[in-house]
Amino acid sequence: MDGTRQVRLYQSLVRPHLLMGAERTATMYNAGFAMLVYFFTLSIPGAVIAVLLFMLIQAVLQHLAKSDAQMIAVVNRSRKYQTFYGSGATLEAGYREIPNPHPIPATTKLLSWIARLGARKDAERQRVSQ
Repeated sequence: MDGTRQVRLYQSLVRPHLLMGAERTATMYNAGFAMLVYFFTLSIPGAVIAVLLFMLIQAVLQHLAKSDAQMIAVVNRSRKYQTFYGSGATLEAGYREIPNPHPIPATTKLLSWIARLGARKDAERQRVSQ
């Protein structure tokens, strides 16, 4: 078997999941917002305003999806880690202590101490036997 290995990638497995040309979650939030606008007004002008808002926001979401099909998901994921990562790399970045959220139980400390003692004794026995 000479040559490079070829793997077939089907477009349907790689293509982003879009609804009406925009991200699915954003489209669902947009539709929910339009329904809320209508149900708060319960009138013909409220329905017209809800449809117009839905179409306007959907056009903006479609424009975002054309530039990057997962833009909103990436922004939401990056905002989750915004407090952990700084705004940019610097050479003067200080050392950051990472707190231990869970204190180590005394039994774990005792067992690790006993294991270290056993490892020292095994190492001494191997040195003596050689």
